[in-house]
Amino acid sequence: MNNEVFGKTMENVRNHVDVKLVTKWNGRYGAEAMIAKPNFHSRSVFSSNLVAIEMRKLEVKFNKPIYVGMCILDISKVCLYEFHHEYMLPLYHDKCKIMYTDTDSLIYHIECENVYEQMKRDIARFDTSDYASDNIYGIPLMNKKIPGLMKDENNGAIMTEFVGLRAKMYALKVDGKKDTKKAKGVKSNVVARKITFDDYTQCLQEKIEMIVEISLV
Repeated sequence: MNNEVFGKTMENVRNHVDVKLVTKWNGRYGAEAMIAKPNFHSRSVFSSNLVAIEMRKLEVKFNKPIYVGMCILDISKVCLYEFHHEYMLPLYHDKCKIMYTDTDSLIYHIECENVYEQMKRDIARFDTSDYASDNIYGIPLMNKKIPGLMKDENNGAIMTEFVGLRAKMYALKVDGKKDTKKAKGVKSNVVARKITFDDYTQCLQEKIEMIVEISLV
């Protein structure tokens, strides 16, 4: 199940809004009548003959299978905990540290001779189908899309730096790839153009908050 489908199972229907595009002032369905209704919320005027009017919903239909999303989250946690406590910790002991974790992912700092040799020995635990067929580690391409297996999202590229500030807000550098920057709640184009990797580092080291101005239409 991909993230889009999973997100729909736990969607908060209370946040749904009812927006009407109105091109006239008078009449039963005109702007005047809409604004006079008790569930009127706000309006945006685009031109002299086009207005968007947001109405509060009078009824909320709870038709999302929230229990499905809850089960998926719990199963995901079990898989992550099993991988960490029953595989990674016995294998690397104190040489393995979790830098960041999300619903279905872990970012590790590992000190060892060659982590890819260990992956080859325990290939049944990993989905390596996205590695290059001629990868320098000699890792076979196996276990494509098998649920419950862990996957190297960098496909052999080395992560050189990681800065984690809080949940859903981190940045990382990977050899041969563009910097990855995440900040939940901030538009992706704003993160790409106005926030740098050094900003994340500065916030972490100096324990400061940074504010970026954005314009919304």
